Amino acid sequence: MTERFLRHIDRLNEIMLLFKTDAKAASASLEEEKLALEADSREEEGLLRAAAYNALATIRTSPEQERPVGQLIEAISDAAAELAAIMDYVIESEK
Repeated sequence: MTERFLRHIDRLNEIMLLFKTDAKAASASLEEEKLALEADSREEEGLLRAAAYNALATIRTSPEQERPVGQLIEAISDAAAELAAIMDYVIESEK
C-alpha cells in the first residue's frame, strides 16, 4: 500500500515543479493525478481511500486549477503532506 501513497506524493511534487516551467503540461498532469486520486478514493482499503479523498478535496479547494497561483500550489503541497503523514502512520502501525 505504501507504494501507492508514494506514487501520489511523488506525482504531486513533480506537478508543483512542472508548474514553474510549463503550466499547460502541469495542468494536464494535475488532471490525471486528480483522476488517480479519485479512483483510489473508491478503493476498499480504508486509509488509502480516506487519504486519497482528503488529498483530492484539498486540491479542489483552490478555485484556480490551471495556473500556478499560490493557492493552488499550496493546496497541492498540503495534499502531498497529508498523504505523507498518513503513509507514515501506516508504516508505523505495520511495525
